[in-house]
Amino acid sequence: MIFGTWVYGAFLIGATLVFRVLPAKARPWWIALCGFGFYAYYSTTFLWLLVAEIILVFLLVRDARRHAWAYGAALALSLGALVVFKYANLASITLGSAASALNAGKLPTFPQLVLPLAISFFTFEFVHYIVDARAGKLPEHTPADFFAFMLFFPTMIAGPIKRFQRFQPQVGTARASAQDVNDGMTRIVIGLAKKIVIADTIAPLARPLFSAAGVASADRQTLLVALLAFAVQIYMDFSGYSDIAIGSARLFGIRVPENFSWPYVQTSIAQFWRHWHMSLTSWITDYVYIPLGGSRQGLARTGLNSIAALAVSGLWHGAQWHFLAWGLYHGLLLAGYRYYVVLLKEPLIASVPALVEGTTGRIARVVGGALGAATTFVLVTLGWGLFVMPVERFAEMLRRLL
Repeated sequence: MIFGTWVYGAFLIGATLVFRVLPAKARPWWIALCGFGFYAYYSTTFLWLLVAEIILVFLLVRDARRHAWAYGAALALSLGALVVFKYANLASITLGSAASALNAGKLPTFPQLVLPLAISFFTFEFVHYIVDARAGKLPEHTPADFFAFMLFFPTMIAGPIKRFQRFQPQVGTARASAQDVNDGMTRIVIGLAKKIVIADTIAPLARPLFSAAGVASADRQTLLVALLAFAVQIYMDFSGYSDIAIGSARLFGIRVPENFSWPYVQTSIAQFWRHWHMSLTSWITDYVYIPLGGSRQGLARTGLNSIAALAVSGLWHGAQWHFLAWGLYHGLLLAGYRYYVVLLKEPLIASVPALVEGTTGRIARVVGGALGAATTFVLVTLGWGLFVMPVERFAEMLRRLL
């Protein structure tokens, strides 16, 4: 039931039409039932895992405010499932490679596990729910409300990552207006065009990045075209899926978070991350960066917190070391930008106010903005190489580009 199929379209229409005529108390159960069927269509094998986690997390969270053990158990359950299913294979390969390099003999290995569909997305929503419940930030709700939140099918597979406080009140009161339907359908069509017309069409140009032979045989121009093509492809693909999800939710009369807002024209790496995969950036900020101390503990600690937060983002995207490298790369860019602002830009403006005043200031903002946007786009596009290939192949690509 991929978003671009007629099956999904028929399922969406049927689900929304029934939702409209149901009383408020029945709506959460209908959303949960639709999500159950949607997930089963894709992955019957792991449906038990998702349902079991939903039930156990809900039962544990009821005691999370009063008992630390319940809070810890709920987090361990949700994060533990992610670690076991997503990262056990990576740990096994890494340990095996280390043992071979050290001539340490054969170490115990983990079984090769199949990755449950969308486990990264629903784990982050579990963590949000658990942490906010512990902090007393959740409204009163029923098991049906939580099931509906976790099983809302438009956002199950590719996000955006929702927040319970914003989603739950909408379910009972949603009244999809003609404007909602129009905007929702328009958004779905835009998303399909991004995915099918642009992303899928341009994907062959990025193909050299996906194999060692492709990188080794490509000249500089081919590699540059491939990097640019992948930058366009991943944006159009991911933002297209987000558009379809957001548009599908609007047909219910429900609004979910935006995920992308012109990220490639932003004037700094900090602005890029405020406009790229915004629901993930918001989650990482609230549940990783701020708990680590955010920007409250000095410049050096702020830089380290940025690196740690983006490292989590990198590993979240995939269980390969090059995803971690991609996250660390962006963390270093964010830390470097923070140092530039605090140690160079702000003192320079304070000592030469003319740089931000009058005609000179306007010219400086335009020129600086253009240079910042170009630099940010180049750095982000180069970083996509780490996203799609092992570090050693990325090093070879850099050598050939230079």
